[in-house]
Amino acid sequence: MKKFSLWLGALLVIFFVLIAFRYGYLLTKDEGTIRLVAAISILDSTPRDYVKFDETIFVIRYVSENSGDSRYDIIKKVLSDLGWSYKTQEGAALFFQKDKDILVVETKLFTGNYYLWDVPIEASE
Repeated sequence: MKKFSLWLGALLVIFFVLIAFRYGYLLTKDEGTIRLVAAISILDSTPRDYVKFDETIFVIRYVSENSGDSRYDIIKKVLSDLGWSYKTQEGAALFFQKDKDILVVETKLFTGNYYLWDVPIEASE
């Protein structure tokens, strides 16, 4: 039983060291948090297109992969599913409309491989 515990402990240490090597650099970036690192690891290891990683009283924060020219398609689909229609883009901001309401989704490139985007809370109301 003592050997089993020792092996299990060694495997856990190796696992966490590998995770630290793969995702540790993300913690040194401006937005780098444990939640964001966990969301990116979920994004990398599952077929999901985006992952929610934070929520405040104003916005819900998501991360998705940078897919080049179609990088905003997932954002447009998510908002479309909530009843918002895409109108235009100005810089890193995407504008959506629902009836007479206008919604602005801010995006930010993160490490060249991922996009962070903030959806205002009122989008899901």
